[in-house]
Amino acid sequence: MPARFFKAVWLWLGLISLGGLACDLSTLGLAPAAKPQVVIQSPAPGTTFKEGDEVMVQSIATDSAGIARVELLVDGATVQTDAPPIPKQTSFTLIQKWVAAAGAHTLSVRAYSASGASSDPVLLAVTVTPAVAQLPSPQPPVVPPTLVIAPPIGAPTTIPSPIVPAAPSLPALTPTTRPATRPAPSPTILSAPPGVYATAIRVDPAAPKRNAGVRFHVMFWNNTGSPQTYRWRIRIFEPDKRNSFGDTTPITSNLPNGVIELASSDNWKVGGPGDCLPFIARVFAIDPGNNQEFELLKPDASGGPAVGFQVCP
Repeated sequence: MPARFFKAVWLWLGLISLGGLACDLSTLGLAPAAKPQVVIQSPAPGTTFKEGDEVMVQSIATDSAGIARVELLVDGATVQTDAPPIPKQTSFTLIQKWVAAAGAHTLSVRAYSASGASSDPVLLAVTVTPAVAQLPSPQPPVVPPTLVIAPPIGAPTTIPSPIVPAAPSLPALTPTTRPATRPAPSPTILSAPPGVYATAIRVDPAAPKRNAGVRFHVMFWNNTGSPQTYRWRIRIFEPDKRNSFGDTTPITSNLPNGVIELASSDNWKVGGPGDCLPFIARVFAIDPGNNQEFELLKPDASGGPAVGFQVCP
């Protein structure tokens, strides 16, 4: 009887110790912290802006431990960081601004909590069209004022006709034969040194699902003056990570002079069950001489084109 009693006492004391240890870990912050939540309220996905527009991104970040800061990123680079006016504010609504540059861009918003946890980035794809220069409006010709001479006091009431300056005489014009009018050439939007560039990427389907292959369509621009052969593929990255999450099978394509859109292979996919995952896709070419990869750039040399997307169940 005493042996059973002592065993029961020791078991009871052990359970109390484990419960106290769990409370201590939670109190010390060793338990995993919950991630902040972010929702982009505007603009809507796929919105088109003009170059030079001030893009206003409105978002709301929430966390039970309080929000420390919120970052706005464009194509993976931070362009603005804001902190709430009240320390450890659990809900923070703000508007962050970015001056639009021409091309396809991926905006993302990430929040950090007061406990040091970061949210998953919320992605937003937008398109910015190049600005078009406006020509000044033609000004109307200046007409000289009409000169009127008033009669002296006591003179007859007959008012002489207004004196209008005589128009200068013009030499006689010899009729000439005008050449046929030619249509104005189309404006050139792209301008860059001779080379092969990638200008945009789109995802097919637009809303990829788990366990289904994804294909990427790339817009290439070859301005070398002759066809070029390139071996290329798409690499997929998780936001803020340097190593790729996978890639498409390389394919070899003949790029004619000018602009052409080509499709990648569709072998890349996200398998298994799970939640929605954010990704960023970029296009890479393979040097046949040394088999090294390099990212294809946009014509403005601001980096390679990228597109953000999510894979959901």
